[in-house]
Amino acid sequence: MPARVRLKLDPADKILLKRNLNKNGKGQRFFTHEIKRLSDPYVPMLTGRLKTDVTELPGSITYNSPYARKQWYENKGNGLRGARWTERMWIDRGKEIVQATAEYCGGKSK
Repeated sequence: MPARVRLKLDPADKILLKRNLNKNGKGQRFFTHEIKRLSDPYVPMLTGRLKTDVTELPGSITYNSPYARKQWYENKGNGLRGARWTERMWIDRGKEIVQATAEYCGGKSK
């Protein structure tokens, strides 16, 4: 005797919206802000302008200082601070960000 199973699912857009995962939604903004916040100790600092002159959009972080590009590629570093700061932060703390974002959106990281 075959069993009948009926599933009634909400549309994908509604599910994503419920979990704050829609495009440029709260989940994306949280994720981007966490990357910026946790990258702060990795950003090269002399006067502090590079750290403070930042534009944070839902899908990007832009360092606006005129010398930001040079620092990104050529900074020799001092402790945590140095070149390619967000990439190095992600290696050190990426799992932490994924976990925090999953909790924020009401899910699990694994």
